[in-house]
Amino acid sequence: MTYNKKSESTVVIRVFCAIAFFGFTFCYMYFYQCDLIGAMQHVLSCGQTSYSRPVGAVIVTLLLYLLQIGVYSITKQNRHAHALTYFPSLMLLCLLTGVEDTFDKHFALSTWTWLSPILIVMFALTVYLLMKYKPYMSDKSGSGLFSEASWVNMLLMALMFFSVGIFSNGNDVLHYRMKIERFMNEGKYAEALDVGKSSLETDSSLVMLRANVLARSGLLGERLFEYPLIGGSASLLPNGGSVRCVRYDSGNIYRVAGAVPKTKMTVEDYLKTIKMTGQTKAGYADYLLCSYLLDKKLDRFAGELGNYYKMDSTSVLPKHYREALVIYEHKHSTNIDGFHDDVCKADYEDFIAMRKKYLHKKECRTILRDIYGKTYWYYYLYM
Repeated sequence: MTYNKKSESTVVIRVFCAIAFFGFTFCYMYFYQCDLIGAMQHVLSCGQTSYSRPVGAVIVTLLLYLLQIGVYSITKQNRHAHALTYFPSLMLLCLLTGVEDTFDKHFALSTWTWLSPILIVMFALTVYLLMKYKPYMSDKSGSGLFSEASWVNMLLMALMFFSVGIFSNGNDVLHYRMKIERFMNEGKYAEALDVGKSSLETDSSLVMLRANVLARSGLLGERLFEYPLIGGSASLLPNGGSVRCVRYDSGNIYRVAGAVPKTKMTVEDYLKTIKMTGQTKAGYADYLLCSYLLDKKLDRFAGELGNYYKMDSTSVLPKHYREALVIYEHKHSTNIDGFHDDVCKADYEDFIAMRKKYLHKKECRTILRDIYGKTYWYYYLYM
């Protein structure tokens, strides 16, 4: 009878740990790290293979579970220490997803990779001690899912899951970029624009990707400044360094505005060159105008706007262009012929009034960001 209870308790613990492992590993690979793994595979195969989210998650989960079975067959750890048999599998999962942010330029695993031999030695030593003193350990800890042994294993599994999340690559901006690139390859531009839209974190590559999706959707002048921005106009097009794609073809970034350049050049030189050579495309105008806005060159913006948009039709003039014209008129104390937008001008006056209301600069900036953070006005004055 005692044997049966002990056996029953062991089976319950093993089943619980297996379910927890399958659930965590599959969800972790399918929902969170799928885009990073896909990008890694793309880089390592030089773009010759593609990654399937469900297939990849299932294969990785099963392989790691087979490793656990092997570890269990050797160590025979059950009861309080059964969860430890998942340690090598979860450590490999952590190493697999622990690459550096610049893996596409020079592939390297994280610093924690070099600690793995030490962790394996510590694991082996712990298992050895547990096996050696197992005959002296008491089995009087109850049985079933809510026994002492079950709670110990639950705690160990939770601790290992937490460690995987902490020590793997958790760079939000990198994950945003990889996810947007996947959506761009799939032609899902609306979904791409929703990625990380509530986050204030960004980098130049993320700015470039979002700008390109907006340009493809005809929304560059309407929504660009609704996202966090950095790097000025230099972030609009790839430069092979701080502004780059990983899985998405960089040539497609250029093709929205014009021809793909044969040599590296600045954004300003590129826009000038394709105009001179007559190689512009539909998105050229918005790329040019937004490059001026990003660099806060309002005079050049105002001078070029009329070449691409009718000033007497404010209903079709993109939101950020209207906001920029209001600032231009305010700075120069003049009115632009044909431009009339009383609502936009009233909103800008409220913005200026609120800016003068708060004496503390940090408090003022925070409040204005909450209310006007998605306007060109906020970018122009605070970014």
